Amino acid sequence: MNAARRLGRLLQLLRRAGGVRGLKGLAKNAPRYLQLLRLLIADPRVPKSAKAVLLGAGAFAISPFNLPAAIPVIGALDEIGIALLAWDFFIKRVPSEVLSEHRAALGLTDEL
Repeated sequence: MNAARRLGRLLQLLRRAGGVRGLKGLAKNAPRYLQLLRLLIADPRVPKSAKAVLLGAGAFAISPFNLPAAIPVIGALDEIGIALLAWDFFIKRVPSEVLSEHRAALGLTDEL
């Protein structure tokens, strides 16, 4: 049940990202999104708590500590899900004017 719930959350996040078309757009603009991430983390107007959650999720993703390692597919989905949830938390806490400013500077016009 827990694995099904995680998969459901991941699918819900995928739908919110625009489905497969949204993922293609994300992949196409990945270098600009990485630059946006770098700019937002460096910006002092972004709350430190949001930065901490995002950096903590990144540290978890690269750490050798893996909770459901015994379950092949769910282990990868777990890390992806945590990364997506952390990104969602981070973006919701970035002031909209700061986000708009950096997105415009990078030429990103579509929604996250």
